[in-house]
Amino acid sequence: MTDMVHIADSIIVILFFIAIFAGFIDAIAGGGGLISTPAMLILGLPPVIALGTNRLQSSIGELTSILIYKNNGKINGKHLLKGIVSASIGAILGSYFVNSIPNDTLYIILPILMTAILIYTIFSKKIRENKESKKIISLPVFMIMMGVLLGFYNGFFGPGTGSLWVISFISLVGYTIKNASINSKPLNFSSNLVSLFCFIYMGQVNYKVGITMAIGQIIGSTLGSRAVLNNGDKIVRPIFIAVTSVMTMKMIYDGVTLGKFY
Repeated sequence: MTDMVHIADSIIVILFFIAIFAGFIDAIAGGGGLISTPAMLILGLPPVIALGTNRLQSSIGELTSILIYKNNGKINGKHLLKGIVSASIGAILGSYFVNSIPNDTLYIILPILMTAILIYTIFSKKIRENKESKKIISLPVFMIMMGVLLGFYNGFFGPGTGSLWVISFISLVGYTIKNASINSKPLNFSSNLVSLFCFIYMGQVNYKVGITMAIGQIIGSTLGSRAVLNNGDKIVRPIFIAVTSVMTMKMIYDGVTLGKFY
């Protein structure tokens, strides 16, 4: 049983404060798992349990951000259900086919993709201008198509899903980076929740650590969400660039060293 893995109280306190920081970053630009998951690994949780526990605490943090954004009228609820259902179906399919495609292939492709996202974020006129641009595809088509694709990717592999959602919103339906970051949250949350249920079913969640970190996530997500609402694109773009840069470098490093956990 996962809760039989002994984690000292002092370690749990450290993870609580790490979760606050991770929740703050994740609410603004995504990528909080880059902070929380390695921290759990370094501080003694077995890798699979760390991944499952991270899903628990990060899902609660994402839900906190969603509720704050929704209460402030910032989430576009139109066609959102289509995206949530599609992302959930994609996540289930991705989890089912997780062993059918060599991960080594993704370790090669993903850093290239993340580098392209980083370059796009830095130099894109759409992002710099901080205003909505022309749609390439309709919102309902976007929700269904990208929901399945990114849900599948999240269920199968995971790292960078939030960034992919943000860039997809900007490039395909013309959202600003602030609105893209906000509206990506419920879609990413839905596929994360499906993945969490899979980890719970497998018994790979440490609830003592997860619930403690979830409290930290609530604090951090609240602070981060309020920062987005008050400062908008001024804070989202630079933090998104910073998070994507770190994520890209980590993926390149893990790809070179054949690491498996993010």
